[in-house]
Amino acid sequence: MTGTNRRLDDRQQAVLKGFRGLGLGLRRNVRSYAHNLHDCDSTSQLTAADSEFAHDDTTENYTLLAEVAEYSDASYDLSGSEESPSSSSSTLGAPQLSYQSPTGLSPEDFEYLHSHALERCTSLKELGQGGFGTVDLVEITLPSGRTIAAARKVIHSPLYGQARYERELKGLMLCAGCPFVVDVFTSRTTEEGTFEFLLEYAPNGTLHDMLKAMEQRRRGKDKLLMPEHRIRYYAACVLQGLLFIHKRGQAHRDVKPGNVLMSASGRPMLADTDSMDSVQVTKRAGTTSYQAPELWRASLQGPGYTADKADMYAFGITLAEMAACPAGGNGKLQQIKDDPASNTPGYVPADLKDLLCGLLAPAAKRLTVEQAMGHRFFVGLDWDNLSDGPLGFAVQLRQGP
Repeated sequence: MTGTNRRLDDRQQAVLKGFRGLGLGLRRNVRSYAHNLHDCDSTSQLTAADSEFAHDDTTENYTLLAEVAEYSDASYDLSGSEESPSSSSSTLGAPQLSYQSPTGLSPEDFEYLHSHALERCTSLKELGQGGFGTVDLVEITLPSGRTIAAARKVIHSPLYGQARYERELKGLMLCAGCPFVVDVFTSRTTEEGTFEFLLEYAPNGTLHDMLKAMEQRRRGKDKLLMPEHRIRYYAACVLQGLLFIHKRGQAHRDVKPGNVLMSASGRPMLADTDSMDSVQVTKRAGTTSYQAPELWRASLQGPGYTADKADMYAFGITLAEMAACPAGGNGKLQQIKDDPASNTPGYVPADLKDLLCGLLAPAAKRLTVEQAMGHRFFVGLDWDNLSDGPLGFAVQLRQGP
């Protein structure tokens, strides 16, 4: 009997050792997935996206055509003391514009989403606020019983008028279906004079938020903010969004990390299209610290500037932030802007540094979006599958306690 008990004890120990090995392997896999997603904040937790908000990719999409007024010639203030871009006629004639549908909705659900979602949605939490209004996370229960999540943007500033609303809506609808620009599901103006958008929900915040978390973790060490392959992926996604916009004769005109939203799969998406305009413009637009030098000379000499080249300069600054120097740091970002060839940190890879120099060059020599995509920094990148996200499945990056 004693020998039998000893054999059972040995077997139990073997089983226990196996379970311990399995648990260690699972923990390693979880750490590997978290590292591959953003490789940024050590306090973050990686979780699957809420299943009730998941979309079924096997069913048909529906779109709703909408009439949007053409860009007017009226000028408007961008925000407070910021720049005042002017509006110009669209170069696209009469493009077909449509609201997008979350994948898998029936025609009845989609009609309800467009007609009643903004007035019947339930607010879950505030996502952000500013001088113009608020953005909150909402859920909508559709006639079929399905519940979806979206971001409701409510604007109530007197600086944001009808012309600017039409511009932002048209910019969003012009990019409908592009996975690298946030989708709009519906919009409206209220009797109280507010403007509302129901937008695709990006649960992972903005690129600006991510860079801040990375900088806190880096603690001043002389190294890239994130691995080179991660920089390459995020940069390629933003370039794809800009390519989509530029090929339609338009420019985003406010490219910056704060206007890059991170989708559920970790895919970057351009947002805030209220500054979007045709490539040939005569007024400044965007955020001052991301504006190309020629924008400040536009009012003093020449017929204006080429807005798509200005987009590429702003993208260059965004790329510099992704690599090394988040805005608001110790002045190193300004030094890179002044002379990228001499002031880019030595730990930045040579190909990435060369790309930065091409993006921050004078307008006549600056890379176009097609030239940037063909740069050797992106050699070997799978451009066709960028929309799947870094991991290819929905994830959320949530802050730990």
